[in-house]
Amino acid sequence: MTGPAPIFEGRNGFFKIVSREPFELGPFGGDGRPFRIMRCDLRQFPLGNLSQTVVAAAVEARALVGNVNDIAEVHIHVSQKAIEIVAGEPEKWRPHNIETAFHNMPYAVAVALMYGTVDKSHFDEQYLRNKELLDLAARIKCSPSEEANRRSTEINLCDFDVITHSGERKSVRVEYHRGQWRNPMSDAEIEKKFRSLAANMLPVSRVDALVKQLWNLEDLSKVGMLLQMTECNR
Repeated sequence: MTGPAPIFEGRNGFFKIVSREPFELGPFGGDGRPFRIMRCDLRQFPLGNLSQTVVAAAVEARALVGNVNDIAEVHIHVSQKAIEIVAGEPEKWRPHNIETAFHNMPYAVAVALMYGTVDKSHFDEQYLRNKELLDLAARIKCSPSEEANRRSTEINLCDFDVITHSGERKSVRVEYHRGQWRNPMSDAEIEKKFRSLAANMLPVSRVDALVKQLWNLEDLSKVGMLLQMTECNR
């Protein structure tokens, strides 16, 4: 593989700013070894990677509880890294804009418990100002777990406990979120997510054509054709 050397070796290149010294990359696959691209993760929900297992656990716990109004407290046990990034400030429990809501574990969990999923519409103003939803988020507590810290380079481990007003506890454990390379999404799930994100950007007929072409990239003669298919009239 070739490319412009200054990106790595230049005055403000990677060697100078990040690694501080030249480095070598390990093999990416081939010669009988699996290619590393097969270990890439996808995200089932339109959220940051650190929230994927937590939201998956919330959806599962919701089915165990039945009525979200019965929830007295939620205890989430994840890595310290996850807490610092997506549950480290008080504003995470009362997000004021889409950016804060997106990178936000308590809010995402509250949405998943109340609606059974998280999609891009849940970052609209009507949800950010929903008192019932925010009150549910206020009952969510996040704390680090030793096991999650120890395994943080491997997975985003989540132990999830819901305590009802009657004192009953429901527990869920998620190690690999749907889309993690050990728990891959199916083609149908990937396409469903793509269509949900593209629905408000392109007419259905154009989304259909784009999906068909994306599943057959090896037959595309010029990448510019694909870019033209994604142009929005907005």
